[in-house]
Amino acid sequence: MTKLFSILTISLLTIVSCQQPTEKQSISDSKEAFNQVAETEAIMKVIENETKCFFDGNYECWAKNWSHQGYAIQAWNNSDGSSDAAVGWEKINAQGKNWIEKYYKNGKDIIHPDVKKEKPQVKFFNNNLAYLIWKQYNADKEKKFYRVSQEIRLMEKESDGGKIVNVSAFWDVAPKVSVDSLKIE
Repeated sequence: MTKLFSILTISLLTIVSCQQPTEKQSISDSKEAFNQVAETEAIMKVIENETKCFFDGNYECWAKNWSHQGYAIQAWNNSDGSSDAAVGWEKINAQGKNWIEKYYKNGKDIIHPDVKKEKPQVKFFNNNLAYLIWKQYNADKEKKFYRVSQEIRLMEKESDGGKIVNVSAFWDVAPKVSVDSLKIE
């Protein structure tokens, strides 16, 4: 787990350091009013879309929500207590495509038909980079129980809109939350 957190910390610091605005960018950014509410809504649409596309087994849709850069990362824990990470778009793409084909059978096997998220905490580092963290509830096939995950995203604005640079998802694999007890607004 220490290795995974080291990778995440280095990734975050690398992204933030690469995002330091130049004087020209600062002048340009200050002329345009930054609307944090609108930016957060736009980011959440990308995140919601990526989650839906992934759980629906729609590879093409899922891939469109990601930054295809070498510094992108996807990290997760496994049910045996180990953790893993795919670093760089090529590895994320291969892992995601394989998962969608193997487990979701390209949309024929919906494993998590319902997902609920608590309101995320959002931190904008600048107009082009945001960090989000929230607790997520992922329904089982029968929609009887939810599995809880702690979710982290780094979002970077590219020429065609916000893209995911980092997904870190840490699931509580043992405890289940009954559907009728979940109170999420």
